Amino acid sequence: MIKLSTHSGDEAPVIALIGCGAITEALHLPALARHPEIMAKAVCVDPNLARANAMATKFGASRAVARYQDVMGDADGAIVAVPPKLHYPVTMDLLAAKVHVLCEKPLTDTADQARGLIAKAQQMDVALCVNNYRRLYPSSIKVRDLIAAGELGAVRHLEFFWGEQFDWPAASSTYFGAAAGRGVLADKGAHVLDLVCWWLGGKPEVVSYEDDSMGGTEAVAALHFRLNECEGVVRLSWLSRYPNTFEVRGDHATAGGRLFDWDTVDLKRTSGRKQKLRLASSAKVPQDLGKDLLDNFLDVVRGRAKPVVAGSDVLPSIELLDECYSRRTRMPMPWYDAWRRIGN
Repeated sequence: MIKLSTHSGDEAPVIALIGCGAITEALHLPALARHPEIMAKAVCVDPNLARANAMATKFGASRAVARYQDVMGDADGAIVAVPPKLHYPVTMDLLAAKVHVLCEKPLTDTADQARGLIAKAQQMDVALCVNNYRRLYPSSIKVRDLIAAGELGAVRHLEFFWGEQFDWPAASSTYFGAAAGRGVLADKGAHVLDLVCWWLGGKPEVVSYEDDSMGGTEAVAALHFRLNECEGVVRLSWLSRYPNTFEVRGDHATAGGRLFDWDTVDLKRTSGRKQKLRLASSAKVPQDLGKDLLDNFLDVVRGRAKPVVAGSDVLPSIELLDECYSRRTRMPMPWYDAWRRIGN
């Protein structure tokens, strides 16, 4: 049982923002700034102290420090937005200090690390939340409900295509190179594979996984998976634009849509009847749903709510990511092979 908070729900909690990179500047700090009483006590943390000070000044946080260890005795909750390879050690330290954590996705590099964090959160009676905010899309919830209610019939096929040129205004170089080691699958795929597991009710088996990595960061990835009678594909790219659509095909109907249309789902029945389901949403842009998830975390810290996306919820997708990377093979790249032949 998670003890959600040890302090008064009326008292503004101290929130530490650990990692002051692009996601913190674009999402977490603006979301927190909607709560002036919390922002007035917030602490910006980054080893680049100049960056942390700039973010604290820009958004009105109380102070900035370089080391997260310096706030563990004061913080009630922490948003962990450090490079993914640091998610595990930083989050483990915070949980051990009885600090509630909202961690950026992917939660960890490996399933064993994720299990360790989940166990530590349970041991210390604190919450471990994860920023897989695409679960909050009304379209994502509707697809899950259609599947669970049997509206689609037995699901036979599921596909995601998500590709666009990488243009994230990263504040560091940790996305790329041999030191990074994980790219588009851990980035976009952390959302997509979480939805696959959530919709299908468990972790699929990996039939095949290919990417263009040759010891560095993959920019293109292709997964073929299977769960019971359902086969599926996921194709991801940081290099070129894909259709950016999803489709879930069942015996009775097919649900689909565009990845960024958070408030509509296209439903086509085997009879040929088509519907565009328009879903109620207070969000004006998809990022608003990320703010909703942060608001949930603040309520968790205050003892008013349970996590909408907990560490245990995303464990199947971390296991799937783990398996993909352990079984990665190089995808066909005839242009590269031809160049190698010419060069030799």
